[in-house]
Amino acid sequence: MSKSLVVEALNESVKEVLMTFTGAVPEAEKSFVRGEPEALGEVSAVVGLTGKGFTGSFIVSFQKDCILSIVEALFGQRPEDINDEVRDAAGEMANMMCGAFRRRFEEKGISLQGSTPVIVTGEKHVLDILCKSNRLVIPFALNGSKLFIEFCLDKS
Repeated sequence: MSKSLVVEALNESVKEVLMTFTGAVPEAEKSFVRGEPEALGEVSAVVGLTGKGFTGSFIVSFQKDCILSIVEALFGQRPEDINDEVRDAAGEMANMMCGAFRRRFEEKGISLQGSTPVIVTGEKHVLDILCKSNRLVIPFALNGSKLFIEFCLDKS
């Protein structure tokens, strides 16, 4: 599968989930590649991926203001800080985005299974990533803040 098809599938999946659950339209920004383990946001949900001959990661890192805005849209009240409700929402958002992405991948003949999201929080937290290769990153602007989708897939 080409990089452009992966980027398109990621864009569509993120927009589908966020528009459905928050009503807001995320704007995809220029993608880039990175290998550093430090997260790009303060709350990250890491989903391990496996498939026939593949292992990988699907990561959603939210800037604090972004995930708090999403929780406010979902529940009608904005949390003051990152708490269990915020961490749960980050995991659910990542799970739904990853599921939508995997569904699009399956339409292209590639079946991937996703793990339960692992949630990591804190400024400059480090991610434990299953890939040896660099990750494709797509930043999304949402209500004045950002979330970052990071994706990698290695042949096993």
